[in-house]
Amino acid sequence: MSNFWRNIGDKLNIFFLWCLNNHPGKFFGFLIGFFVALMFILLGFWQTLLLAALSCGGYYLGKCWDDGVWPTGLSKVIHRIPFWGKHKT
Repeated sequence: MSNFWRNIGDKLNIFFLWCLNNHPGKFFGFLIGFFVALMFILLGFWQTLLLAALSCGGYYLGKCWDDGVWPTGLSKVIHRIPFWGKHKT
């Protein structure tokens, strides 16, 4: 029976690689849609919406950090924090 499941796993891997190579937009769109639908079912609408909003905000702040350019309003708030930029060695 183990060989049966191994064959199914191999065929699924081949199928997913084919989808990823030939239709990457559809593949990732499907995965994102499936994940969002699953989150709606597990968490509910408002919790999923909050999770998505905070994730997008975190991504945006991380991108700003990587680029070294902070949004104007956030830059004013961060520089008011007394321990910002001071690291103990």
